[in-house]
Amino acid sequence: IILALSSVFLIYLISLPLGIWSAVNQNTISDKIVTLILFMLYSLPSFFVAVILLNLFTVGEWAVFPNLGFHSSNVAEMTTLEYIMDVLWHITLPIVCLSYGGLAALSRYARTGLLDVIRADYIRTARAKGLPEGIVIIKHAARNGMIPILTLMATLLPALIGGSVIIEVIFQIPGMGSYLFTSITQYDYNAVMAVLLISSVLTMIGMLLADLSYALVDPRITFE
Repeated sequence: IILALSSVFLIYLISLPLGIWSAVNQNTISDKIVTLILFMLYSLPSFFVAVILLNLFTVGEWAVFPNLGFHSSNVAEMTTLEYIMDVLWHITLPIVCLSYGGLAALSRYARTGLLDVIRADYIRTARAKGLPEGIVIIKHAARNGMIPILTLMATLLPALIGGSVIIEVIFQIPGMGSYLFTSITQYDYNAVMAVLLISSVLTMIGMLLADLSYALVDPRITFE
């Protein structure tokens, strides 16, 4: 759950501004370079990147991250702050592996949604009134262009839990993904059903959050 929530937060934190910037700078050299890099990231399998990062940053001269696990072995001797920092240090590479694919996809959705809105009549009217370009993009265009991005929130959480199986196995993190994989291999149907139930609940929570966020970004939508 920590891995999934952290990945969702990181994906939205980076992809939304990146998508908005890419739409504003459409067809420029920098936009084409960013688009190329994002599609390259999207095409890389997560297990391949996980193995590369594991061998590059956990062993040898560039060994700056812990090797495996969710926390260090001396966790009982740590303070609360030390424990939080230790966990964050251990899950940095797994979060990167879970986030880069969604980052590439979501930023493209944000770009496309904003490009559809930025040509609308009310955007031209806002510019004709003399409003600053930043106000026009952020307050008027970006809010209405975020509807497709918010819709994806309903499926992103359970998808990350299902997709974290390989990452958790590679980094030996005892999370939901590896627990589901172990339960399937051991024919533990009760555990499998429990994990699927949690995924279903997360899907409903994601749909609820998406519906609530619609009213925040689009003034035409109300709770009534």
